[in-house]
Amino acid sequence: MKYNSNTGKWESKYWHPALTTDAVVFGFDKDDCSLQILLIKRGKAKPNETPAYEGYWALPGGFLKEYETTDECVNRELFEESSMKLFNNDMGIKPEFIEQLNTYSARDRDPREFVVTVAYYALVKKNKYIVKGGDDASEAKWFSIDEIADLPLAFDHAKIIQDAIERLREKIHFEPIGFNLLDKEFTMPQLQSIYIAILNPPENDSAIRDRRNFPKKMLKLGYIKDTGRVVSGNPYRSPKLYTFDEEAYKSAKKIGMRLEF
Repeated sequence: MKYNSNTGKWESKYWHPALTTDAVVFGFDKDDCSLQILLIKRGKAKPNETPAYEGYWALPGGFLKEYETTDECVNRELFEESSMKLFNNDMGIKPEFIEQLNTYSARDRDPREFVVTVAYYALVKKNKYIVKGGDDASEAKWFSIDEIADLPLAFDHAKIIQDAIERLREKIHFEPIGFNLLDKEFTMPQLQSIYIAILNPPENDSAIRDRRNFPKKMLKLGYIKDTGRVVSGNPYRSPKLYTFDEEAYKSAKKIGMRLEF
């Protein structure tokens, strides 16, 4: 490192690639019971900028700013590119769960220059947010994972999305992250729909798809509690409401309890 007295900064003799963050944001649609991903449509390049996948769908993301960590960058980009609002109040998205996924550094992944991206995956309660395009995104929209394969995706985002789906499927066996997609109180059919949407089991899979076996497995874990309430309607026919007990989960985790399917 060499100190530049003119700029007051330390300078490295080593070349630095550009660095970005991208986020695979998962949400759950309660109407059609599908797992969905938030994508933004890339707008036109600014004057004197090299065009890159104009009009393509892409993950929310962008370039790291000076003195910014990748965690700070990904959260800033989620707000700027999707303009998420909570019940019409300006508010940046705050995922219920977010974690680094992987680093992607293929030489040809960006036509503008050599760009390395740190990818994240996140879970949000989709019904809390209204999304629209912001910053350099012309549009923001949710897509079911079944629709992704037919979309023109920018950069290597198809690969990043697939990796995120696989990571989510692994993670849900060890941690109850599926609850981050649901309201505080939920029905057992809603919870079952989450697991089916994420794991996509065969049609003859009785462990996950059977409406009698699934509740038994989940309640046996000890951290899903009956609230004593039901969905508004007939108390004898309406589904029961359950909630996730975090303290009970911590106790179950200590003894190595795992959900087996």
